[in-house]
Amino acid sequence: MAVDEDAAKIIQLIFHKYVNEGYGAQRLSRYLEEKKIRKPNGKNFPNTSINRIIKNPIYTGVIRNGDAQSAFIPELQIIDQETFDRAQKIMSDRTTHHAETPLNLKGQSLLVGNIFCGHCKNRLTLTTGGRNRVRKDGSIYHDVRARYQCHYNVRHPGECDGQSGYGVKKLDGIIDRIVRYQLSKISAASGEDIVAKQNRKAIELAKARHRLATVQLAEKQRELVDYQNEGIKVIRGQSKFDMEFLNELVSKAKAEITELEAAVKAAREELDIHLANADVERKEYEKIKTWADLYDNCNFAAKKMIISQFIKSVYVYRDYTLEIEFNVSFEEFRTMATECQDQGTSEQPLVYITA
Repeated sequence: MAVDEDAAKIIQLIFHKYVNEGYGAQRLSRYLEEKKIRKPNGKNFPNTSINRIIKNPIYTGVIRNGDAQSAFIPELQIIDQETFDRAQKIMSDRTTHHAETPLNLKGQSLLVGNIFCGHCKNRLTLTTGGRNRVRKDGSIYHDVRARYQCHYNVRHPGECDGQSGYGVKKLDGIIDRIVRYQLSKISAASGEDIVAKQNRKAIELAKARHRLATVQLAEKQRELVDYQNEGIKVIRGQSKFDMEFLNELVSKAKAEITELEAAVKAAREELDIHLANADVERKEYEKIKTWADLYDNCNFAAKKMIISQFIKSVYVYRDYTLEIEFNVSFEEFRTMATECQDQGTSEQPLVYITA
């Protein structure tokens, strides 16, 4: 088996559009047809074929047949495992109600599914409305405006004390500036410093516990050897101790050694967990660093995907006061508050940022 380089580029394009720009299978099918990209037999890619491609692990270098699958084959890999896993999560989320992954990336709003009314905690929905306006030259045009609407407020007047809706342009502008600010801080910071600061104390404490338990175990093992050597002296009549007393000491030492071996194992497992967490956070930082590098230059759909992964939820209160929960675990960004001044106004919405 070998990789067909031309076909591989199509597969990579499909995964890129699906993961980074939020294309669904149907939209990808239309996109490939518009670009005249077809199968070797000349037929187009139906959405069913694209779904099968997205779910097929062979592109990660693993051959599967039913429940059996091969080991990783590097020369067959054309999609990295992280991209493949992200695609599976997106596909799973899109079949689940209220998933955090945007179901529709064609609309001109940055937030989809992860924005809520801060007062009644119900999800905000996107609505549009407009009216005819007259230009200076006398021509008439329809001015369409989009709003995030609290559907519960509209249907249950008096039960929610928040606003009925919030302008998409204004709220998205605030979110965009906050995301840019947060990503710029991450981009400017040292990933190693952040991860080290987050995990240094826990790792150092786990290492200290492991070292202490190891030293205590070694000392107790030496003590057991001394008792056993003393037993030989008793047999030879060269010791001041009797055998019964030495047997008690040996039994006690063996029991303590068993406990210390368990303590060493537990300390090692704790240390391994902290080291693994540091590795996970290092990879998370690298992913977010990539978002920071891409955000200013990517298209609107890609920005929407980045925001859906970067922001877990946004709660909106009166006068555009926001509470934002980020999908970021770094201590540097856990408790941070900033003010974001709206362009063209003197309003300064207070933003509570958590993770």
